[in-house]
Amino acid sequence: MKEKKRVFQVISLLIFLILGIMSMGGSEGILFDKAVLDFIHYDANKTLVKIMEFVSFIGSETFLFPTMAMVIAYFIIKKKYYIATLLTTSSLGSYLLNHLLKQVFQRNRPFDYFLVEQSGLSYPSGHSMVTMTMFLTIGYLLLRIKKEDSYRLKINSFVGLYIGIMGISRLFLGVHWPTDVVGGFLAGYLFYKFYISMIKEEWFLNKRSQRS
Repeated sequence: MKEKKRVFQVISLLIFLILGIMSMGGSEGILFDKAVLDFIHYDANKTLVKIMEFVSFIGSETFLFPTMAMVIAYFIIKKKYYIATLLTTSSLGSYLLNHLLKQVFQRNRPFDYFLVEQSGLSYPSGHSMVTMTMFLTIGYLLLRIKKEDSYRLKINSFVGLYIGIMGISRLFLGVHWPTDVVGGFLAGYLFYKFYISMIKEEWFLNKRSQRS
């Protein structure tokens, strides 16, 4: 099982790099980009645009940072330092890494498809990447509470649905190429796997026992 996961992670990394290299410094779509955006924008519904604007807003730093700051502060007060560290890494860490990756790949947004104004570079999608890391982390923490298959299915379904809708919202608003969203998901997943393996709960437990 571990070998299969490693293979999947290597493949994810390769796809992320290939998409990034193909789109590096570009202003045009690659692969299926234009076809997907043309299909989505063929007859854009104004009500749906408003809904997607709201979905994108709750995935933005304007909403997420104050919300996560309050949640993280709560866990620090409760001395749940492992949880607080994971949530900080999944939000702030993912955001900073995304900013760095965008500077590396320097891809322009699909300006011809804009339904809302959006600044900044395009690859990988920040909303997709941060949402992926954050909600995988939330799912991971929730699944530590109960192990039942029905509970696991509900959590995984919610996490997958939320992440998917966030990516779709960015395409519907025309502020990202589809490959930006794919790249954001891949980068978010890989970053999540990295910090989950690096941040060990045992370290926090040992520190607490030493203080007590």
